[in-house]
Amino acid sequence: MTRIRPYVQLARDIARANVTRPGYPYRLILCLTYWCNYRCKTCNIWQMRPKDELTLEEVEMFFRKNDRFSWIDLTGGEPWLRKDFAEIAKIVTRQCKGLLLLHFPTNGYHTDRIVEGTREIAKNAPPKFIVTVSMDGDEETNDSVRGMDGGWRRQIETFRRLHEIRGVHVVLGMTVSHHNLGHYDKAFEAARKECPWLTHQDFHMNIVTTGHYLHNADLALGRAPKNALLAEVRAYRKKRGPVLGPVSFLEHEYLRLAEKYLRTGRTPMRCQALNSSCFVDSWGNVFPCTVWGKKIGSLRETGFDLAPIWESELARRTQGEVWRLECPQCWTPCEAYPTILGSSFASPVPEAAGGGSPARRPAVARAGGAVRTREIR
Repeated sequence: MTRIRPYVQLARDIARANVTRPGYPYRLILCLTYWCNYRCKTCNIWQMRPKDELTLEEVEMFFRKNDRFSWIDLTGGEPWLRKDFAEIAKIVTRQCKGLLLLHFPTNGYHTDRIVEGTREIAKNAPPKFIVTVSMDGDEETNDSVRGMDGGWRRQIETFRRLHEIRGVHVVLGMTVSHHNLGHYDKAFEAARKECPWLTHQDFHMNIVTTGHYLHNADLALGRAPKNALLAEVRAYRKKRGPVLGPVSFLEHEYLRLAEKYLRTGRTPMRCQALNSSCFVDSWGNVFPCTVWGKKIGSLRETGFDLAPIWESELARRTQGEVWRLECPQCWTPCEAYPTILGSSFASPVPEAAGGGSPARRPAVARAGGAVRTREIR
């Protein structure tokens, strides 16, 4: 019964987010550090030299006061450059009793530290514990794109060893840009030589984006031909095969709608940022998401209580702007997954703060008994 409860809670949270703005986000993206030991061509985080990031004590205070999340992503930089990362993850699982899903990405370089720490976290992990190991091509391409000689070898070893840990669902994450466009098949075959059990479902593909989180607006990442990107996404979606579960469904819908985003440059659904989720950086600043650098508030100024920020007039007004598509247009998995879940029913959206006509929730299309979210046309 205890293992079922988080599923029930998340279902309630999703249903509530479909009809009104909840009084609390069910999903949190928390950046724990901007330090990174890689030098990726698609990201400028590695150029930062951050100071005064959240301490272990501050993180613990935050989760003591904010323990109702159903879904948490812990990210970086490289999260494992924090020596206390495993302890932070254990604080999360200890404080958030109703947590269903915990996820973190890693560049996979510090294999022993990552594997040993993940094994400790897994002992008390929520029902869904997912780890993404970055993998942007075969050995030559990956190490070139990610700026780390010998990186691929460490990444695939980390992936292989994490796969052996019971209770951990580990995937390889490939960010497609003009640096590695057309390289998915080579990336897959290279990884499968090391991991013969590998399937296309073990890969996660996303399209490169820009935003305040990645500090990469100056990298001219839109140079990849749209038709080639569309072909890459379409071919990968076909290789993944049928939908095999909830995570597979989200991946399928993300890729399907990514095709529309690539054609139009517009978010294909009304985003759930500040409706279901928010992003907190490593200094405790709260933003709608990882892409829009509009600061909503500071946890250090509210005693690490999220409620005053979430319920503020600025947050409500900004969420209204998101619904009216007055935000930077993107389609990243971080924001797309809760957006897909938050578009399950047809229902009106309350009038946004600051006036104006109310937006409408995306409708639901049913075909052959299956439910598919209907995107904005």
